[in-house]
Amino acid sequence: MKNHFIIGVDEVGRGPLLGDVVVCALVFDNDILTVKQDSLSKDLSKADSVGLVENHALTALTDSKKLSDKKRETLFPIIEQTATYHKIVKISASLIDELNILQATLLGMKQAIASVIEQILQTHPNATFSVMVDGNKLPVLFDLPFYERIVCEMAVVKGDGKHACISGASVLAKVVRDRDMVELAKIYPDYGIEKHKGYPTAVHIQAIEKYGILPMHRKSFAPIKHRL
Repeated sequence: MKNHFIIGVDEVGRGPLLGDVVVCALVFDNDILTVKQDSLSKDLSKADSVGLVENHALTALTDSKKLSDKKRETLFPIIEQTATYHKIVKISASLIDELNILQATLLGMKQAIASVIEQILQTHPNATFSVMVDGNKLPVLFDLPFYERIVCEMAVVKGDGKHACISGASVLAKVVRDRDMVELAKIYPDYGIEKHKGYPTAVHIQAIEKYGILPMHRKSFAPIKHRL
């Protein structure tokens, strides 16, 4: 496993009416990873359920949606420091409208994975990779020039709560997107973006009806599309 890297991938922001979908691909050192008892495989590189060694600073790491804002912010710098590699990719609302949300998300995943692999190959030219993606769909990777180095590709349903690398990616993506929404709220203070983060809450819908559609609203999403 010395020259093998496990890449966890997750996204945040498929459901909102506004803003980017944010994807993160992340690698933790294999030395801090351990296969959980409930995994289908005992091989770390092919296990769908992977945790962290005991008493690690990230023991509390889990699905970002189950963590409070404060806890995610606390974990964010620790994850950044602990990850040996990571890449954040943002796919804009306009590209989401062009491709559809699923294809835009898969594109972001592909770009993040490719970037991490390229980083690793610069210093580990003989490296091989496992790619663990949260959910039930995998991005198309076979056309990447280094595809033969990917020895395992797995979509892990609820992987952000099962696999440490996916969990780490989930938290980084969530914090980055939330911070972007808070900054956007400063430009458009009437929309309450700092609270709903672009999701279709009653407050958000009311703000759209009162103040109009913003440039970063997803115009292909029904609540926006119907108002155009």
